This record gives sequence, C-alpha cells and structure tokens, in this order.
Amino acid sequence: MIYFLIGENWYARNLVLKAIVERTGVTAEYLDVDKLTPESFREELGAQTLFSEKRCIVLKQPSDNKALWGELSEILEDISDDTTLVIVENQPDKRTKTYKALKKQATVKEFSNWTERETNFAIEWMLNKAKERGVALKTRDVKQIIQLVGVDQGRLASALEKIELMPTITPEMIEASIEAYAVDNVFVLFETALRGDIERLQALIKNLRQTEDAYRVFGLLGSQLTQLAALIYSKSSPGEVAQKIGAPPFVLSKLAPYAARLSENSMRELFEWAAETDMQMKSVSVDPWVLVEQLLLKIASR
Repeated sequence: MIYFLIGENWYARNLVLKAIVERTGVTAEYLDVDKLTPESFREELGAQTLFSEKRCIVLKQPSDNKALWGELSEILEDISDDTTLVIVENQPDKRTKTYKALKKQATVKEFSNWTERETNFAIEWMLNKAKERGVALKTRDVKQIIQLVGVDQGRLASALEKIELMPTITPEMIEASIEAYAVDNVFVLFETALRGDIERLQALIKNLRQTEDAYRVFGLLGSQLTQLAALIYSKSSPGEVAQKIGAPPFVLSKLAPYAARLSENSMRELFEWAAETDMQMKSVSVDPWVLVEQLLLKIASR
C-alpha cells in the first residue's frame, strides 16, 4: 500500500501518518532520503526483516533527492504487498512525472494550511479541543491566541498545551506564555517594506529566515497584499472590508495608513512582482528565501 501525504499543515498530516503507522502494527522505518540512491532504495524495499514480513517505510521529502525522485515511480511498481510506504511532501512539483504517477499509484491525502478566511473554523476547532481536554477556554481567549500565532493548526495545538498548564486563564497569562509567531513577524516585515526602511528590513529577514519557512512567509505576505488591495480598491473602512473578506479587523486597521498612500496602479505593480516571485519559487532552483528577500526589497525601493 502506498500513501502520498501532501501539504504544509504538518499537524494534520502527522496525525494521519501516525494513524497509518498504527494500523500496520509494525514499527515505522524512517529512511534518510539524503543518503538514498535509486539502487539502494530498491535494495531496501527488497530486504526482509527478522521479526515480521510486514513493513512500514516512511520517506519524507524524497523530492529533495532529484535522482531518487526521478526514478521513484518506476521503483514503486515492484513494491511488495506486505510493505506500506508513506511518502510525505510539503510542496511537490506537480509537473514532474513522479508526482503524476503517485497521484495514480497511491492513496493521496492533502493537508493545506488554514487561511484567515477559516478563522471562525479555527476558533471552533480550538474551543472543541479545549472542551475535550477539560480546559475552560472562552471565545475571547481563542481570538487573543489567534492574534499571537495565527490560524496555523499546529501552533494552535501547541498553544493549547501551554494553556492547559495554566492555573488561571487570563489575557496577561496568555500573552506571557504564548510567543507571537510568523503572523505578527511577517506583518512587521511587510510594514517595514512599505515604509521603505531597507536597513531594518534586511535585519528582520536575517532573523526570520533562521526560524521560518520561506514558503509560509510568502503565503502570509500574499495574504497581506490581498488585504491591502481590498482596502485600496473598495475605498471602505477597515471594519467594512474585514466583514466582506473575512479578515481580522485589527490587521486591516494597521494596513489602512499604507492603503491611503498607495494608488491602484501601485497596488497592481506589487501584485505583478508577487506573481513573478510565485512563479520563480515554483520553477527556479534558487533558495526561496532569496526570492522572498528580492520581492521585499523591490517593495521597499519602489
């Protein structure tokens, strides 16, 4: 059996991976894809274990190994019925023959990150999880947590684990215990670019690239560009726009001063630059952080 788990929502993806492994009844073998060759992987699939005929093999990000990824679909044609193979990928290139073959050969499950449009769903999910654990969490508490960590499901789950240990849940305790993650950090990044402060922008990028995934940061930047455009084109108040597009009002309020200074033509130019960066991130073998930095510097230098 072959499973193909795709997507950047690592929390939901790992839950499914754990369930698949548990169903096999054997200990999972996590192979180091950096050290595998097509030949060594064929040998690995043909090897027998001493204790069981069944095997569960997990490959994480095999697309990073170009030689292996290029031959993977042919290798999997001969996989034993006693072997469960789980292939885990964040953002595989959908144009490759291996991706297309796996969509046909494997049981495919996709795990997308939640977006700001799903904020209400995230609030409901968190309240339900808190109830299951016996944590007296209120809607206002969840909204505060989302302001700190965004709607990333894994970070919400981690925040809930911290809250579970609190003797009393207060806004002050939440703020002191839960670190603000990429949503706030990326907003500061975007705001700094809009202000044209190149020196501070480069310092922020240097720090953020140590802890954050470039694709996630680019996705958050895209969300903020969309919100900025909504303010510019609608010519409505932040509160009215928030209701229309399902975005947090506090974020739109922060963007409003920049929207007042940008024209529709300027916004169109920003979108063109972002679209170009998106294409490059999907097709060019360059460090994605370099591309994100180039985009932000263009915005700052416009």
